[in-house]
Amino acid sequence: MPHGPEDHTGARVADYRKLRHLTQDGLAQRAFVSRGMIAKVEAGLSPASPSFVAAVGRALGMDVSVLYGQPYISEMRKDQIDQLISPLSEALDLYDIEPDPDIVPRPTAALTGNAEQLIRQFRHTDYADVGRQLPGLLGELTTVLHTTRRTDERRRAAGALANTYWIAHQFAARLGFPDLASVALDRMGWVAAQAEDPLLQAVRLYTRSLAYVRRGTPEVGLKLVTRGQRLVEQADDPRSVPALAVAGKLHLRASFIAARAKDQTRSEEFLAMGEEAAVRIGRDVPDVYWLSFGPTDVQQYRVETNVDLEQMPEAVEAARGIRFPASYSPTRVGRHHIDLSRAYAEMGRNEQALKTLRKARETAGQLVRYHPTAREVVGTLVRRQRRLSEELTSLARWVGMT
Repeated sequence: MPHGPEDHTGARVADYRKLRHLTQDGLAQRAFVSRGMIAKVEAGLSPASPSFVAAVGRALGMDVSVLYGQPYISEMRKDQIDQLISPLSEALDLYDIEPDPDIVPRPTAALTGNAEQLIRQFRHTDYADVGRQLPGLLGELTTVLHTTRRTDERRRAAGALANTYWIAHQFAARLGFPDLASVALDRMGWVAAQAEDPLLQAVRLYTRSLAYVRRGTPEVGLKLVTRGQRLVEQADDPRSVPALAVAGKLHLRASFIAARAKDQTRSEEFLAMGEEAAVRIGRDVPDVYWLSFGPTDVQQYRVETNVDLEQMPEAVEAARGIRFPASYSPTRVGRHHIDLSRAYAEMGRNEQALKTLRKARETAGQLVRYHPTAREVVGTLVRRQRRLSEELTSLARWVGMT
């Protein structure tokens, strides 16, 4: 059933705070956030930022997905995604079982192409079709890995399987299943070692570091990023474009983590290192190990880190010069507009926040539907308005709030 305006992250924070017998002052002391911010978020008058939710979740001993109200089952049913979780869970669980004799896999080249196609679909937020294809593709690739004896084919299959596990992780995480996402990432680690590619293993650590940001332990995330940089140095050519792109992306992730920890100095230092890598490449690289990197990505991270540092005017100013190339990932463009919408909402510029959410929805619709920050902004705008516009009413209904 839809969630009403009174059902929001702040209300859940208040509920669990009371269950822990904590006052707002008590929670503020444990989470190292201001009592005033807790009061505004609990009242629904200010969006709960990701760093706020991580800090409160850690203080209350809860996963952030619970505070966000994920998964959004009503919306998943409408999109026919809810029935896809169980088959994916089963496919992830059967990774080390003897191959199913009924599975006759396609040639490795075809499977690799299928995995690459799934990434493109995921970037365009075609979650339902991605979810339908994942279990079967995992089964085929696992069968190839268990049955082939040729070293080169095993490496190609391992690379494609790592790719597919990464998509499974992203799919589960986006829909609010953190435990399933963690399993997928563990499976990726298992197979990445067989691909014998240090850059692939570095990308896994890049992805894994985000989980610790969500848990409110950014220092652990930074350790993983540092380990990822050491793996880049083990690449066949650490000065190649792929190696520079992975290293640059790791620097940007470190900048993001430091910003979430409110460490502006370190965030700027890491951002500068990422910018240096982008300058050395000299162009946007849209698809290196499923990641995009380049000057545009650095610009986008400058906006994102400003938002996380709660420097909203600076974030808006930094966004003015961004021009996304046609090849840029729709998911990244949508995420950019979601970050900006939060900045505008925090500044009290409600109409601009709504306009920016509209851009996000036009670019990557299902990202907005399932992204906690986007839903937080929608909910905040709804609670601030005495009379809802037709557009805001439609958006709130679409994300399941009315």
